[in-house]
Amino acid sequence: MVNAVLKVGDGRGFVVECDYLGRVVITAAHCVAHAKRADRTEGLPPCHLAREWYEETYPALLGPLGTEPTVWAVCLFADLIADIAVLGQPDNHELLDQADAYDQLVNDMEALAIADAPAQGVEVKTIGDDQFETRTPGKGPARVLSLDGHWLDGQVSRKHAMLVFEPEELIINGMSGSPILDASGAAIAVIACNLRNPVIIECLSAYLVRDILAASDGSGAIVRE
Repeated sequence: MVNAVLKVGDGRGFVVECDYLGRVVITAAHCVAHAKRADRTEGLPPCHLAREWYEETYPALLGPLGTEPTVWAVCLFADLIADIAVLGQPDNHELLDQADAYDQLVNDMEALAIADAPAQGVEVKTIGDDQFETRTPGKGPARVLSLDGHWLDGQVSRKHAMLVFEPEELIINGMSGSPILDASGAAIAVIACNLRNPVIIECLSAYLVRDILAASDGSGAIVRE
């Protein structure tokens, strides 16, 4: 599973398979937000649908772990609030060589499955004569990839669309964009910081989630625990 993780700028990302889009890279949005686009402007793509290819394409953004990034990628999705982004193949008409290099990189890697994070529970509390329900954290075992390539065991605690990973000290600078895996080896979240890590199924667009799930089971249905 180490072979599913790659370099994204100063951080990391990981490869997943889509039904329509092919292989894409999930990462933290802040790993892309400070990179320079092909138009030599730093930041995420402009917020409109009439973007030119050079406004959403990033030269030399991806590469194997332990190397300087050389592979170009296009930003397919980014949410700055949740801190999650998805990268894909550059335009294969304008940038044929760069698109081929992207395909070679991601096709030589392992693709991770994605799954939902541990489900939250419900607790009934009583104050005086009143009863009300509150959500309790969803908890479970998890693993993260250290900077030296070892999987480290821990626990996650879910609150809505975010996970806390513990022990907190296992997550350090340089691990941003790495996957948080569940016990089965599926990616459930993206490392953004040790206290707030976005749950993939909650924080990606519904279109992307369906496309990823359709590649694994043919249905595109979101199955919750």
